Amino acid sequence: MKCALVLLVAACGKPASPSCTVELSGNYTETTTSPKNCPTLALGAGATAGDTMLHFKIASRAIRADYAIDLDLGHTPTPGAYNSSTTDLWTASATKLVPPGACVFQASNNTTPNGDFTLELTSTAPPHGMLALRMFVLPRASDDGKQTDCGAGTTEQLRVRF
Repeated sequence: MKCALVLLVAACGKPASPSCTVELSGNYTETTTSPKNCPTLALGAGATAGDTMLHFKIASRAIRADYAIDLDLGHTPTPGAYNSSTTDLWTASATKLVPPGACVFQASNNTTPNGDFTLELTSTAPPHGMLALRMFVLPRASDDGKQTDCGAGTTEQLRVRF
């Protein structure tokens, strides 16, 4: 019986880690699939205290920086549709250093321009679904006023299957 049990465990192996796919389009194009792209759930703090936050930290080779995305799912999140019009607190940002300045990618309920998102949450434990996010590209000039070239477009789209 011990041999059969050992063989069974060896045959099963370690469960595969979930992978999440990110597609970036706009001025930069990139597709990555990795467990590191998957979101986590965390308790909110400050203005989001008592709520559950869906947090993404997505590394991008194209901009050589991380996208940080936080969506407030409320006190008791349930599977379903969420969007930037129905979610009170949400934010997404990244910064690409481009001499002489930087390209800031941002979207949030309290920035201008706002950007927007749609989220189809199919499960909360663990979180699974699809996020589509539109962020604005804001070129930051250098201290001496030289303009930064962030590309022709004014928005970046980010899609995450998780």
